[in-house]
Amino acid sequence: MLSLLASLAGRLSPAGVRRWGAVLGWLVWVVGVRRRVAVGNIGRALGLGPRAARRLARRCYRQLGRTMVEFLRVGSLDRHGARRILGEGPLQRVEAFRQGKGVLVLGAHLGNWDLLACAAARAGLPVNVVTRELKSSRLNRFWMAQREACGVRLLPAEGSAKAVLRALRRNEVVALVLDQHEPDGLVVPFLGRPAATSAALARLARATGAPVVPAFLLRRGDGYRARVLDPVELRRSEDRRRDHWENTARFNRIIEQEVRARPEQWFWVHRRWKVGGAPAEGAGRPGVAPDRVRGT
Repeated sequence: MLSLLASLAGRLSPAGVRRWGAVLGWLVWVVGVRRRVAVGNIGRALGLGPRAARRLARRCYRQLGRTMVEFLRVGSLDRHGARRILGEGPLQRVEAFRQGKGVLVLGAHLGNWDLLACAAARAGLPVNVVTRELKSSRLNRFWMAQREACGVRLLPAEGSAKAVLRALRRNEVVALVLDQHEPDGLVVPFLGRPAATSAALARLARATGAPVVPAFLLRRGDGYRARVLDPVELRRSEDRRRDHWENTARFNRIIEQEVRARPEQWFWVHRRWKVGGAPAEGAGRPGVAPDRVRGT
């Protein structure tokens, strides 16, 4: 069934993708999939009243529906289409940052995050994505297969630290997303509230010296805009624990700025905030098993 839907989605025009994405998002909204979570997250994070939060949430669901339809289409993406989506400028920027140590990409569930990785791989970049698994085995197989078909190398969140290091030594790109709850992560601020966040990116950056480059694929009308920022200026001192906390907080601030600028394009349905109290420096468990690298 998923393969059939992917085949049909591949024949849609940009207007068709927008239209059917809106329909799919509306259906998910009507069914009520995490609707209360999304509205609550928006209200608390952005300081909106119930009515305004609900309006923004509905826009978010429309965008989410479009993301799903777009992902069904990635199998039909070729090199020319990928370069048209990303633009030559962003691709050249990433290439320029590859100076022998690889590149660590800071990503988020903003815009179309999977299409960003797939398009970059199709365009010729050696892309590795640290990924979790979906609970549904059938959906997970399809999700993994779609990305692998585009040339994305998938590294499991558990037990992938050595594979990540090898990829960086090969001067490749390794992408991680940090906007998901990480039970063993550092508690740092995100959108004004304490959020448990993976310290894996901070640890990898310190251990390898690879630059951390924020990158996002944002929607603009019927098209996209690839946004590749300058490498993050990292804190490096003798206090490793504090460095991990401060650098992870910096990563969160970058994602927060992007989310505030385009709130309808973020994944508000995720239960991001599961911790309470103040996000004190060093909070969390930065000493957890080094072979755990959380990703999307």
